[in-house]
Amino acid sequence: MNYLEEQTDGEAMINSIKNGDKPLPRVTQVSIAGTSSTEQPPLKDKSMWSDQEKRLQKIDHLARSLLIQGLLNDIYSLIDSNKTAKDLWDALARHMLGSEYGEQDRKAAVLYEYETFKATEGELLLDTYIRYLQVINDLKKCGYSKDNCELNFKFLNNLQLEWKQYEQELNGHQH
Repeated sequence: MNYLEEQTDGEAMINSIKNGDKPLPRVTQVSIAGTSSTEQPPLKDKSMWSDQEKRLQKIDHLARSLLIQGLLNDIYSLIDSNKTAKDLWDALARHMLGSEYGEQDRKAAVLYEYETFKATEGELLLDTYIRYLQVINDLKKCGYSKDNCELNFKFLNNLQLEWKQYEQELNGHQH
């Protein structure tokens, strides 16, 4: 949304994404006194649209277009049936965030990844550390927080045997 805020009509595009497209212009009909109609007036022919109506429709189309431009083809193909910027945004949010159950599954998977973390045989210490940092980052994104001391001991306790001597030295300095 930051990009849109900087654009001409950016606020209107954000409004289109959050609240939906403006209704298409309709022919204004005058009713005769004492009569009422439940029918929707017909849509205006595009050649009859005012400059303001054209501008509003252009903003709605531009908002959808800008959303599409930022998507990978694989993701777009999953949500391309949505015709408005709001519908596209909502579908994208559902796809990216998943359902409530998906969120619970994701949290459980991240916690499991942390609990079962171990260095793999032949893995470089730097690679193990980077992988561990990713797990910690995923934990934080899911709302879990761990004490730094706990994180450090978890890492050290799960290193390969060749690094265990350093863990023992650190434990000796703690006491």
